[in-house]
Amino acid sequence: MKHVSIFFVLLVMAIANAKAATCEDVAATTLPLNAITTSLFDCQPEQEGQKPICLVIAKVGDNQYLYQTVQDMVVINAATSKTIDLKGLSAKYSTTRESKRVTSIYWPNASLLILDYSARKGLFEGYEIQESYSFSCTIEK
Repeated sequence: MKHVSIFFVLLVMAIANAKAATCEDVAATTLPLNAITTSLFDCQPEQEGQKPICLVIAKVGDNQYLYQTVQDMVVINAATSKTIDLKGLSAKYSTTRESKRVTSIYWPNASLLILDYSARKGLFEGYEIQESYSFSCTIEK
C-alpha cells in the first residue's frame, strides 16, 4: 500500500511540473516531415469555456504553404496556399467532414482568429453557422 501512495505522490508532482505544450511542440507533432515552420501563433480564447489554439503556417514546397488550426494537438482544419482564400488582410480556409464545416478566418493586423462551426441546412443547400468563437493571437515564431 505504501508503494502505491508514493507512486501517486510522484505522479501528482510530475503532472504539476509538466509544462503545457507550446505551439512549437504542436507544429513538431502535426506538420509533415518536409515542412519548414514559418509562423506560429498562440491564440487565446475570448470566450470562457474554450481552449487555446495554435495557428501554424509552414512551407511544404516551392511557393506552397500549409495553414493549420490546431487545438489539443488535433488539427481542426487545414489548407494549402492553393486552397486558402486570401482577401485583403485576411486568410480564410475551411474543412468539411460529412455535413459539418469548420472555417478559420485570421486577420494578422488585428491578431484575431475566428472559428466558425457550421452545419449543412439541407441536402442541396449551403451551410449555416452554429457556433462562432474568437481568439486573440500573439506570434510565437
